[in-house]
Amino acid sequence: MKLNMITATSVAVLFSAQIHAAAPVEEAGASSANTVANNSVALSSSNLTMEQRIERLERMLQARNQVQLDLQNQVEDMSDSMSTMVGQLEQSNYQIEQLIERQREIYQELDRRFAQLQASPITAKAATEAAPVAAGEDQAYDAAVALVMQDKDYDAAIPAFQSFIKDYPKSSYAPNAHYWLGQLQYTRGQRDQASEQFNKVVNDYPDSNKVAESLLKLGIIAQFQNNNAEAKSLFTRVVKEHPNTAAAGLAQTRLAKL
Repeated sequence: MKLNMITATSVAVLFSAQIHAAAPVEEAGASSANTVANNSVALSSSNLTMEQRIERLERMLQARNQVQLDLQNQVEDMSDSMSTMVGQLEQSNYQIEQLIERQREIYQELDRRFAQLQASPITAKAATEAAPVAAGEDQAYDAAVALVMQDKDYDAAIPAFQSFIKDYPKSSYAPNAHYWLGQLQYTRGQRDQASEQFNKVVNDYPDSNKVAESLLKLGIIAQFQNNNAEAKSLFTRVVKEHPNTAAAGLAQTRLAKL
C-alpha cells in the first residue's frame, strides 16, 4: 500500500513537471514568430524609406538640371543681346564715320568746282558749244547728290547715279558717282553690287581721291563676309598706299581688331 502511494506521487510530480516544462517552449515559439514578423515589417519599412530617398534625390537632380538649363539659356540670351548691341554700336560708328566723310566730300567737291572756275578761260565759241553738255552733266550729278544729301531719298538716288554713269561715262564726276553708288548699295545691304562699284573706282580711276575710301569699304565688306585675310590685306594697302588720310586711320583701327 505504501509502495503504491509513492508510485502515484512520483507520477503526479512527473506529470506536473512535464506540464510546466511544456509551457516555456510554446511561449518561446510565439516570441520567435513575433520577432520574425517585426523584423519583416521593419525591413519593409526600411526598403520603402530608401525608395523614397532615391525618388527625392532624382527629383533634386532633375531640379538642378532644369536650373542649369535655365541658366545656360539666360547666358546664351545675354550673349546674343551683347552681340546685337556690339553690332549696333559698330553700325552706329560706321554711320557717324560716313556722315563725317560725306561732309568732307562736299567740301572737296566745292573746292574742286571753285578750282575749275579759276582755270584758264576758254574761247567764247568753245564755251558756248560746251555749255549745254556741261550744264546737263553738272545738273544730273548735282541732282543725284541732292537726293542723298538733302532729300535723303536713297532709293531714288541709286537709279540717279546709275543713269549718270550710263549717260556720262567719261565725266570727271564718274569716279565719285561710282563711289556714291557703291555707298548706297552697301547701305541697302547689296554688298556684292557695292564691291563692284568700289573695285571700279580702284581699278579704272587709280588717281581718284576716292581710291583710299573704296579700298577701305572693300575691306569692310570682306570683314562682314568673314574673309579676314582679304580684309587685312585691303586695310594694310590703305595704310601703306594712302598714309595720312582719314581712310588710313580707320583702316589702322580695324587692323588692330583683326
